[in-house]
Amino acid sequence: MSEKLFVADKLQRVLPAYPDDSLLRAAELMAQGGAGVLPIIEYGAPVGVLTESRLREAIQRGTDWLEPVAPWMDENFLRLPIDTPLEEAFETLAYAEQPALGVDPWGRYVGVVTLAGLAARPISLPQIGMIGGMATPLGVYLTNGVASAGAGGLGLALTGALLFTLFLLANWLVIGGMWWAQERFGVPLYSYYNSPFAGQWFLFSDVMGLVLRSSIFVVFLLLMRLLPIAGTHAAEHMVVHAIERGEPLTLEVVRRMPRVHPRCGTNLVAGIALFLGLSKAFQFGAPDGDARDFALLMALLFTLLFWRSFGALLQWVATTKPPTDRQLLQAIRVGEELLRKARPMGGATPPFGLRLLHSGLLQILLGAWGLMAILYLLESLLGITLIVQ
Repeated sequence: MSEKLFVADKLQRVLPAYPDDSLLRAAELMAQGGAGVLPIIEYGAPVGVLTESRLREAIQRGTDWLEPVAPWMDENFLRLPIDTPLEEAFETLAYAEQPALGVDPWGRYVGVVTLAGLAARPISLPQIGMIGGMATPLGVYLTNGVASAGAGGLGLALTGALLFTLFLLANWLVIGGMWWAQERFGVPLYSYYNSPFAGQWFLFSDVMGLVLRSSIFVVFLLLMRLLPIAGTHAAEHMVVHAIERGEPLTLEVVRRMPRVHPRCGTNLVAGIALFLGLSKAFQFGAPDGDARDFALLMALLFTLLFWRSFGALLQWVATTKPPTDRQLLQAIRVGEELLRKARPMGGATPPFGLRLLHSGLLQILLGAWGLMAILYLLESLLGITLIVQ
């Protein structure tokens, strides 16, 4: 059984012109595109096409080559959704006088569709765009902004709840451990933790307070490393690497992929943590005013230089770990599902709202806030402390 093909598989990526481009520029683009028509777009959507006949008419009338192309574009043109099956596109173009413009579900221009291209042009690799993903307790989630695959909204919400639980547990372990050590052995760790900063390196209480506060983040990362989700996170990265390199999604190939990815959200967390830590460290002993401003500037500079390296290190030692074959196979199935869903929409540019929805950030925040609300409700009903600070 042959694989079903769509217009997105046979698009000719012709660089478009704008209505205020010169006729000379439009003619150059038409020659480079080689499709017989030149798309004219405005705000991403096609508003007309320049054809050989219209260009010939402009020349016959002695039009200046530097005049805008808008008066000479043909506003009567054919649009074809890029998720149109190839058989249907053949039937449509067979009775059309000129090539069609392929548009995404939001009416944006993607490419030119010619009858010759549908019949004989080699199939191009799917243009699925930049892939993002999440590791969830229910498995891998992948998206390109237009389509999504794998763990759905429930899995993403559970990720938010899990991250909040780990942060809460890290707080309990560190703060509870400090309180226990202070009560049991008289070591004033809890007092150091609660003591206000004086901003002096030579004060032991300042140094200990900074170390103890930072230890919560370290314990949070250690807890994440211990859970299976770290392996799921690595499997997600490895499948994304394989897709972006054009490799086949087989277990043998995906096993060879790196588990650190440059676009991982860990890098953002690492950058924030690095800036906060460096800004606090550089401001130790600095007087108010210009010295503190300079310290913040230096912290920002160091963060810009090293946040990706620091993020890659955190991915390697904490937020990912070598995945099991079962985790890799699940991630591969999700990758194949995403490619299957995204293929008919190849080259489409989703609106911001859809990208935000598919990013998973809203669902993760909803899961974290939902658990927080439940814990606050239990605190008020039972009169106990669940969220420590």
